[in-house]
Amino acid sequence: MTALECDTLIKRDITISNCREANPDDCSRSYLLHLPTIICNEQNSSIAGDHLPTTLPLVFAIHCFGCSAMTMYTSFAQHANEHNLVLVAPEGVKNSWNARDCCGYALDNQLDDIGFLSNIQSALSNEFAFVKPQFTYATGWSNGGFLVMHASELFRGVAPISGFISGMDSELKRGDITGGKPLFIHQGMDDPFVRPTGCCHDPNLPKCCCNIAADTCTDVMDVARNWAVEVNGCKNDKTLLAESSYTNSDEGIQCLTSSNCHANTTICTYEHSGHFNSQSFDKAFPMASEVMNFFARDACEVNDGSWDSVDKICSCKAKLSGPHCLDAIPAEGTDPRRTPSISQVFTTTMGFITLVLATYAIIQKLRGHGKNRRIDKYAKVAYTDIELN
Repeated sequence: MTALECDTLIKRDITISNCREANPDDCSRSYLLHLPTIICNEQNSSIAGDHLPTTLPLVFAIHCFGCSAMTMYTSFAQHANEHNLVLVAPEGVKNSWNARDCCGYALDNQLDDIGFLSNIQSALSNEFAFVKPQFTYATGWSNGGFLVMHASELFRGVAPISGFISGMDSELKRGDITGGKPLFIHQGMDDPFVRPTGCCHDPNLPKCCCNIAADTCTDVMDVARNWAVEVNGCKNDKTLLAESSYTNSDEGIQCLTSSNCHANTTICTYEHSGHFNSQSFDKAFPMASEVMNFFARDACEVNDGSWDSVDKICSCKAKLSGPHCLDAIPAEGTDPRRTPSISQVFTTTMGFITLVLATYAIIQKLRGHGKNRRIDKYAKVAYTDIELN
């Protein structure tokens, strides 16, 4: 078994399949990967006959316009590790993403950044048995926040930070939303770059940075309400986003939730945090651990597990296992985690065929030897008969 590198920075390059970018250089991309410690701990014990976890949620952390993948890796890697999540931080071309309304080179050249994220998702799920596309989540800051909403069909749940798409007639309702799609949205109410009233062409409203301008302006609270009702099936009544899940009056933070729906919808507003870029994102954004906790809890509850936010443990029902109760307990003497690769199957099959052919050859040789002995016997008898005559 090849040793995996856990709780460390792994830089990966990837060439986009079926790439149609005008500049061929834009087809060569990169991302940062972080595997949680549990993988290596379980891998070491698997040598003694124990099991690797079958499924761990995958989380994308997507940087802002002008930032890099390291910005998000630094902010979320340790929190992902504590929640047993696989973290990937993709790198935008020229530090930008094409997220419909924002921003820079990627938007100007209409890069297929959704295709880029999909390629990473497929590559990791093909490489690691514990990564499954249906348990993929995403958080993004600013331009990255726009992208996680724009690409929401790729993810089970999203957590945009200081970046949101206003229109409910497009990306917010794409993909399979039969069971809802958890939303954990964060917005500074004094954000001068991505304004809480939305970013649009209306000359009577304050402008956002970086030429961000949608056709219509929608307040961030209305975006959360619309998502809760139209995506997550919440009732559009006085209970909508009426549950207070967290309040910090000193910091001016308030989180409102609608949980009695197909999926959780939570919005946190910040009175004094601006764009979360004072000093640095990892110091300015206070909810990095809570974002990872939001995703881990959702994964735990897929199979009705009970999530403990303090100890970060998912208690499973009978016949379920794994850090997030996403795995069936294997039958005694079996290990579904150790799925053989195509090369292993081919090698085993060829070995079996060789054994069969060798056995057949030996049998034929033995039959031939017996037949020759009978011919010799009959020949001697005939010869003796001739002499006697």
